[in-house]
Amino acid sequence: MRVAVCESIRREAEQMVHWIEEYCALYQLPVSLLTFLDPASFQDCAESFDVVYICYGGSVGFLQARLLRERDRELPIILVDDTMEYALAGMRLHCTDFILRPVTFSHIARSMALALGRETP
Repeated sequence: MRVAVCESIRREAEQMVHWIEEYCALYQLPVSLLTFLDPASFQDCAESFDVVYICYGGSVGFLQARLLRERDRELPIILVDDTMEYALAGMRLHCTDFILRPVTFSHIARSMALALGRETP
């Protein structure tokens, strides 16, 4: 499974990657993770993913989610923000989940379960 973590703060990206790896190890799921610290590098990436976490926040994050949804109607997108402002907009984009910061392992476990069509913990 290929997972993209789009997060501009390196320490936050590393923490999310760690939790995703921990979740995948717990359920014995093979995973390959790519981190994108800026929106331009993510937009330029031609690779396909099974799950994408968009954590840039604000209108930048929402724009990335919208562009991604236009390219792929089925891809599980998890939108992460520090305000509820984009929660409803994320639903309109049919995002799989919305995580309000601060992110915890339980948020990652829930969003991964939803993205993979598993029962949520």
